Amino acid sequence: MRCFLLLWFVLMGGTALAQGPALLRGIVVDAETKQPIPNAQVGVAGNRIGTSTNEDGRFVLSITPEYQGEQLEVALLGYRKYSRSLPPLPGPELRIELRLSPAALGEVQVTASVEGIVREAVARIPRNYPRQATRLTGFYRESDNDPSGKPRYLVEGLLTVFKQPYQVRTGKGEVQIQQSRKVDLRPQTLVRIDWAGGPFIAHMADFVHSRAQFIDPTNFRDYSYRLAPGSTYADRPVYVVTFEPRPGNRRANFAGRMYIDQDSYAFLGAEWHYTPSGLRSGIHQADARELRVAYQPYAGRWHLKTVWWQTRYRPPVGEPLLYFGEFLTTAIDTAQVASPSYLERAQYRDVFLHNPVPYDSAFWHSQTTLLPPAAVQQALLDQRRQQRADSLFKQQKGLPATAGADGPAVSASTTAPESSAMRWLSRVRYGASAGAWPLSVSASGLAVDYAPVGTTFRAQGSAGVASQQLTGWWSAEYQFDLTAKLAVRLATRRVFRQFSGDGWEAGFSYEHNLNPRHRPLYGRAGLAYTRQTLGRAVGTFENTSGDLRVGGTRLNADELSMALQSTTDAVQPKLGLGLELSHKVQLVADVGYLLPLRTRTQLQLEEESGFFLTRSSAAITLPSADVSLRVNDQPATAAPWQQQRWLLSFGLLYRLR
Repeated sequence: MRCFLLLWFVLMGGTALAQGPALLRGIVVDAETKQPIPNAQVGVAGNRIGTSTNEDGRFVLSITPEYQGEQLEVALLGYRKYSRSLPPLPGPELRIELRLSPAALGEVQVTASVEGIVREAVARIPRNYPRQATRLTGFYRESDNDPSGKPRYLVEGLLTVFKQPYQVRTGKGEVQIQQSRKVDLRPQTLVRIDWAGGPFIAHMADFVHSRAQFIDPTNFRDYSYRLAPGSTYADRPVYVVTFEPRPGNRRANFAGRMYIDQDSYAFLGAEWHYTPSGLRSGIHQADARELRVAYQPYAGRWHLKTVWWQTRYRPPVGEPLLYFGEFLTTAIDTAQVASPSYLERAQYRDVFLHNPVPYDSAFWHSQTTLLPPAAVQQALLDQRRQQRADSLFKQQKGLPATAGADGPAVSASTTAPESSAMRWLSRVRYGASAGAWPLSVSASGLAVDYAPVGTTFRAQGSAGVASQQLTGWWSAEYQFDLTAKLAVRLATRRVFRQFSGDGWEAGFSYEHNLNPRHRPLYGRAGLAYTRQTLGRAVGTFENTSGDLRVGGTRLNADELSMALQSTTDAVQPKLGLGLELSHKVQLVADVGYLLPLRTRTQLQLEEESGFFLTRSSAAITLPSADVSLRVNDQPATAAPWQQQRWLLSFGLLYRLR
C-alpha cells in the first residue's frame, strides 16, 4: 500500500508539473543576411500573450497550458508575417527566419495621386476605425540604457487603455495600471533627469487617432509623398508611402513611411522619426526620436496593436539617455464600459517612477517579459534586495512586512529603497500664487524733505497717490509636509501697481480631503505671521555728501532713491480649498484675515548705482527730526493709506517627487 501511494503521488506530481507554464525560447533572424532582428513582435493565440525580441533577436515567452496548442506569429514592418503551430514544450531554442516583403512598386516622383491615396485614407478613418469607445488591454515596457548598453532601469506594466471614438481627433485618453514592476539601478541623487515615456504613449503615438502632422490635410503642403518599394504588409496588399519635408521646408516635423491597405484605405502602420525642426519643437527636444506603430483588425474595425519608440537625449548634466519603450495590445473590448474613476486613473508624471500599484509576485510568476540583460537579470535574482523592497513598500502602506516571494528571474522586481535624502525631498512642495492685497488709499499728494543734521545732503521729493482699494501681489511659496495633513510653510511676496514692496509670511497649514472617493478636494486652514512693506517712490537724488550715514548704514553711491513706505506686522488666519489637478500639481485658493500687530511709517533710502548685490539701503522711522512729511500740503507723520483686513489668493502647488 505504501509503495502504491508513493507511486500515485509521483504520478500526480508529474502531471501537475506538466500542466504548469512552459518557456518558449527563440531567436528571430533575417532569412537572407542571417542577422538577428530586434524589436520583432512575437505573439501567441492572436496576441493574447506576447513579447518582442531583444537587441540580439532573442525572446522568451511563458506559455500556460491553455495556449500550448495555439499558433505562434512573428511580425515586423517590412517583413512577411511568420506563422506556425507551437512546438512541444519545453524544447530547444526555436530559430525563426523572416523574409522581406517583395518589392512590387518602384519609387516614383511626387504626384497628386500619391497625396490622393493619403487623403482618401484620412477620409475613411471614421469607416475603418472604432466609432465608439473601446478598451484595450496590453503590456507596456520601458528601459533606459547607459552609453555602454547596460540598463539603468526597466519597468513593465499591465495596462487598460481607454480609447475615445476615432471621429474625435485626440492624442489623449485614460490609462489604468493593473500591475506594474520596476528595477532601478540608477544611483540616488538630489538632481536627476528622467525622460520617461510612460504608458500614455499608447495614446500619444496613435497617429491615426491624433491625426499626426504627416496625415493632417492642413499640413500636406509641407510634405513630399512618394510610393516606395514594397507591396504587402501583414500579408495584405498595401501602398507603401514615404513622407519627408519638402525641400527648404522647416515646418514639417517628421519623416518616414506608412502602410495603407489597397482595398479599404486603412492605415495599417507607420514608422517615422523626428526631423531637426521636430526635435526642437515642444517637449521633443532630444537628439533623436523614432516611433513605429501598427494596427490590427477586430470586429470589422482596426485597433491599435503595437507601439515602439526610442529616444536619445543628452541632458545638460549627467550621462546621455537612451530610452526604449513598447506597448503590445493583448485584448480588445468593444463593449460600452465606464471609464475609471479619478483615483483609478494613472497620471502623466508619476506612474512607474513611484510605482503606486502593489507588487503581486503571483501575477508576474506566469507572465512573459523581455529577455533581461545580465545586469537587470542579476538584480532581479537578488532575493535579499527584493525582500527589503517588499518590506519597505508594505511598511509605507501600513501592512505587515513579509519577505518577498521566491521565484524565477522574471517574477521579482521593484525599486530599491530610497535614500533618506530622497524621502525627505518627497515631502517638499513649492508653488506660486497671485492675489489682491487689501489697501484703502485716498487720492493725495506727497511732499518729503529730508535734511539730516550735520551733513550737506538734502533731498526734496514729491509724488501723487491715486485712489484705490486693492493692490496686486504675487508670491513664491515653499512647503514641507510634517505629516500627511500638517505642513510648515514659508512664502515671499511682492506687491505691484502704483505701490512696490516686499513681504514674507511663515506658519502652518492643515488640509483634509473632502472628496476621498474621487478627485481630491482639500479643505485648507492655516495660521501665519506676516510682514509686508508698501512703498511709494518720491524721487532719485545725487548724493552730494558722498558719504551719508543713516542709522549706522553707510550710503556712498552717487545716486540715492527715496520712497515713503509703511511696514505692517500681522497674524493671518487663512481658510481655503485645494483641487488636485494631478498627483503632483494642486490648484489652491485661500482667503486670509489680517490681525495687525503694529504698523510704522518709514522713509526708505537705497543706493541706485553699483552691483546690485552690494547696494545698501536704510530706513528712517517717522516721526523724525530729519524728515518733514506733508500730505495734501498738511504736516503728517503717517502714510496716507490704510491697511485693510481681507485678502484673496490663487495659486499652484507642485510636489517635487
